[in-house]
Amino acid sequence: MKYIDLHTHQLRNKAIIEIANIFAQDFSETPTENLFSVGLHPWHILEVDWSESFSSIVLASKNKNMLFVGECGLDRSVAIDFAKQEECFIYQAEIANAMDKPLIIHCVRAFNDLIRIKKKVKTDVPWIIHGYNANKEVTVSLVKQGFYFSIGEKLLFDTRKYACLEIIPIDNLFLESDESVLPIELLYKKTAEILKITEPKLISIVCDNFNKVTHFE
Repeated sequence: MKYIDLHTHQLRNKAIIEIANIFAQDFSETPTENLFSVGLHPWHILEVDWSESFSSIVLASKNKNMLFVGECGLDRSVAIDFAKQEECFIYQAEIANAMDKPLIIHCVRAFNDLIRIKKKVKTDVPWIIHGYNANKEVTVSLVKQGFYFSIGEKLLFDTRKYACLEIIPIDNLFLESDESVLPIELLYKKTAEILKITEPKLISIVCDNFNKVTHFE
């Protein structure tokens, strides 16, 4: 069993299973030993050619080390037309479903929209909200819709959010470093303390969750 860092912008430890985030416009066909995800981030949709970005995601999916589509998503905190964000997100959700890849989602102030879209889009792949740190009421709604959650520093070091962690089914839980300078090992230690389970038990559960959604061998 190894620590799994589901979403990171910096590879740091070969002894850990790290999923490197790659923005679609930065994807290269150069072979890599690293596990990775590829997606068009909502912040970037006005800066790139959508067709090229979506083609890059499809091309990347042919690499066995590309495990997820994303991060992609919805963000009402930025001044980017929300209809365009939604169109771009749905298209990537459809790519993920066609390629049988789980979806890594960036969502800010748009959880009701995300639930609405999930009900509308016919998909069989897991939808994983990365960097999750919303409130208790939102968490209850998302759990009912079968979302997965990847948590990190923002939730784990805010005691007001601990109730959310207790609501999330442990079989739907992942951990990530994202852009944090904190090591993933520390985030596992903190999570285990909050959940009142041993760290090896948490590592085992997250590994099982990872294998379940990715069929990783």
